[in-house]
Amino acid sequence: MKINCIAIDDEPLALDKIKEYIKRIGYLNLLSTFDNAIDAIEFLKENKVDLIFLDIQMEELTGIQMLEALQVKPKVVLTTAYDEYALKGYELDVCDYLLKPISFQRFLQACEKVYNQINPDNTSTRQTAKNSVSDKELGYFFVKNGSKTQKIDFDDILFVEGMKDYLRIWTTQEKVMTLLSFKKLEDILPSDNFIRIHKSYMISIDKIESIERNRIKIAGERLPIGNSYRRGFFEVIDQKKVN
Repeated sequence: MKINCIAIDDEPLALDKIKEYIKRIGYLNLLSTFDNAIDAIEFLKENKVDLIFLDIQMEELTGIQMLEALQVKPKVVLTTAYDEYALKGYELDVCDYLLKPISFQRFLQACEKVYNQINPDNTSTRQTAKNSVSDKELGYFFVKNGSKTQKIDFDDILFVEGMKDYLRIWTTQEKVMTLLSFKKLEDILPSDNFIRIHKSYMISIDKIESIERNRIKIAGERLPIGNSYRRGFFEVIDQKKVN
């Protein structure tokens, strides 16, 4: 069974992250997104929605005020950068409360909770939903790093540097050297956020600090954009620009 959902957040980057996470979960069907609560309320009057991912801090009408105004409420997962609203959220009987920045693992846990509430006895459907979450959608992978096997979370990756037969994975915590090919890594990582920019570099799009001519700045490092990758890279960036 598909869960029809909408996402509401007045921060474009936060909304993009939620959309990206929803795409990874096979049983979620994103109907629409909104940057304000008022438009979302109008949409709810005309459409069947099972689940709302709802930001709390919004201008004009907050997420809490929206919930208090709704007569018929779908399942709700609150998202916010502040933990002071947790008690109020649970008073309004929300399914979960996610603090930003939200990791994919924590987001998936919230979705699993909602799925179990909507389908408590449908074990066959539940198994199908589990099977729909592939290794790519788990949000992490393991690599051999010297004498140990190390877990790498997608959200922690800044960029990946090719070094002959090895890859150096730059994360927010450390650099991990592993015997792995770019081809294998491209099969693992979600293409909506990871892209090759050079024969020796793959980057996480949401970690880009700035782009200047043919250089990308990530975590203080300036990475070159290769000629054969330039067109595809800028096509992706143009899609994400706010005009």
